Amino acid sequence: MRQQEFIENINRVQTKANVMTDEYWALYSDASTWQFWYHLVLLIIPLVLLFIYINKERFFEILFFGYSIHVLFTYGDSFLVRYGYVDHPYMILSQFPFALSVNAAILPVIYMLLYQYCTEHKRNFYLWSLVVSAVVGLGWVEIHKQLNLFQIHEKINVLQLHSGFLNFYIFLNNYMTSIFIFWFTKLFLLIKEKKMRNKGLTQKV
Repeated sequence: MRQQEFIENINRVQTKANVMTDEYWALYSDASTWQFWYHLVLLIIPLVLLFIYINKERFFEILFFGYSIHVLFTYGDSFLVRYGYVDHPYMILSQFPFALSVNAAILPVIYMLLYQYCTEHKRNFYLWSLVVSAVVGLGWVEIHKQLNLFQIHEKINVLQLHSGFLNFYIFLNNYMTSIFIFWFTKLFLLIKEKKMRNKGLTQKV
């Protein structure tokens, strides 16, 4: 098969899948379902709370932390959905079949406010993040599974994951991601501080 034929076949299959997703959304996940409104609330309320409680003097630092969390969670979830390891049976928009409200709002906001709290009150971020990640990964995810808002398929075991510990893996992933972003943000602040210091030295000269 020639390259262009391959591209056209992929495009054809993707278009068909998109049409099916639109039809599925209209039948099972539109505004007539409580799940739609549940996800919409999960998208809006955290952003409102963030607007109220975010430290405006550290606005860009905290948003940088949250945006980085959002990007990694979204990429990871999109990968798992695309390859059929997990599914989100209900969605706000059919164009975003991954957990938009979770990855774009509630999880980033939770970790942003946690980061803000720990850094401003000299709390141990590693410990607090461990607790929050456990609540999310072991508790909240399990509730979503029981409500059929989140599905994990057996084929995920191709990744050599034991099905009985999938919630633990989600908890561990959330924790490791938050710690990585914590370090990444600290590196960003160090680079920024160094540039500001060099700029000040240059102006003095």
